[in-house]
Amino acid sequence: MIAEVIFTGTELLLGQILNTNAQYLQQTLAALGLDLYYQVTVGDNQERCARAIRQAAGRADLIIIGGGLGPTEDDISREALGEALEIPLVRDPVALSVVERFFVSRGIPMSANNLKQALVPLNGVVLDNPVGTAPGVALEHKNKLYFLLPGPPAEFARMLDGQVVPYLRRRLADHSAIICSRVLKLCGIGESTLDDSLSDLLKSANPTLAPCAKEGEIHLRLTAKAPNEAVARQMIADLEATLRLRLERYIFGAGEDTLPGVVGRLLDRNGWRVALVEEFTGGLLAHMLSTDPVAREALSGGMVLTGQALKNNLTGLPLNIFPPAGIAGKEAAGQMATAVRRIFTGSDIGIAVLENKKPSAQPGDQSLVHIATDFAGTCREKELLLRGSRSRAARRAAEAALILLWRSCKNAAARDGI
Repeated sequence: MIAEVIFTGTELLLGQILNTNAQYLQQTLAALGLDLYYQVTVGDNQERCARAIRQAAGRADLIIIGGGLGPTEDDISREALGEALEIPLVRDPVALSVVERFFVSRGIPMSANNLKQALVPLNGVVLDNPVGTAPGVALEHKNKLYFLLPGPPAEFARMLDGQVVPYLRRRLADHSAIICSRVLKLCGIGESTLDDSLSDLLKSANPTLAPCAKEGEIHLRLTAKAPNEAVARQMIADLEATLRLRLERYIFGAGEDTLPGVVGRLLDRNGWRVALVEEFTGGLLAHMLSTDPVAREALSGGMVLTGQALKNNLTGLPLNIFPPAGIAGKEAAGQMATAVRRIFTGSDIGIAVLENKKPSAQPGDQSLVHIATDFAGTCREKELLLRGSRSRAARRAAEAALILLWRSCKNAAARDGI
């Protein structure tokens, strides 16, 4: 069965509210094994909403309309469904009892405009709304299945789970299927390189493989459709095994994993502690690590240096954090990473992030950044030319430093056979 979803509400188009109902519904339809090809958002306009419903009916078997079931003039979903299907709206006694119950239970009078909520397309089945005034509607018409659901998330989710899903399960009993997904998370690889590595797998029909670029990461969504969950999970596992053979060095996690969390577990598992010195990133790297509860415990400490501090040098430290005059670039970053590791006693890893401030190093809106890790005396350095605003470049530099830390930890664990 092919599904299409229509959400109504001008506030959605204006970005005034986040449509959390969309994600919840998408996950529910996938769990039922239903194919969702289109999702449409329409403002509070009856003609445009009716047009969207007719369009959906031309390409889907199941049409779900969310929102627009309130008592005001801009709540037009019922009317739009009636217009699209050319069927009248009638006052339904069951729907009226749902509306009246809300006001009676609270001891408040019902306004006349709430009677609008008791209107139901002819032959529609009323869906109860225990927590609101808007009844939902299920309607089968010319071999198509339509649902009207209220917009408030608590009402939407409760009606979807309690009434729509059981209704669909009964209808799909002879055509059961399930859609399962898993997300692998990668870093340190570009989209074009990834595409070249996976060109054959990206053409797979079932299971499917879809990349999604995030800030500093790429997520690969693996999706399989099968008669039951066990078969779908095995299809995904087989595809994941192939992906890991090709891309293991870039895969840092899956599902809800975050890079700081993965790094934190690596540090914790091996008893390693890390110290930071940040000049260009202004403490962003420390923030990334300290917001993860496991990584925070492995953070020995850090220093955030401004340009003025670099000029004035610092006193009172057990070791000089600054490299000798004339040392710059990756070498300077390496020496600072070594120094900060020694300054914070008990640290196994030191990380430094600084900018090359030579005038020729950053033409235009660019920053030349040097990152280094010192892992028990073994240094790794990286040079980045980052374009764009300084705040965005700082964020990218912190992410690059975190990736370098992850790789250093992985290499050390592999070397030690851990």
